[in-house]
Amino acid sequence: LKTLKYLKRRLRKMAKRLKILHQRLGQKQCWGIYYPDDHTIILDTRLKGKKYILYSIHEMLHAFRPDFSEEEVLSLSEKLANNLWKLKIRKLDE
Repeated sequence: LKTLKYLKRRLRKMAKRLKILHQRLGQKQCWGIYYPDDHTIILDTRLKGKKYILYSIHEMLHAFRPDFSEEEVLSLSEKLANNLWKLKIRKLDE
């Protein structure tokens, strides 16, 4: 129970500091990057639909759970993105 309370506080604190920016990442050859030093996620501007949800979750998992391996992050982000998509959760284009 102590661990759960600690994790909730830590996630709330990190979520307040987390910055999400959008820019083209063609040179980096990836769809998203997390920079832990300044708590910044950069997502490629070309991401749309389900891919946007997938890579947003993927990078947030890196931010919130640095102890997870890349395989764990990949697996969990795919499961979460698929379930959110089934629930008709979408990103509205601005």
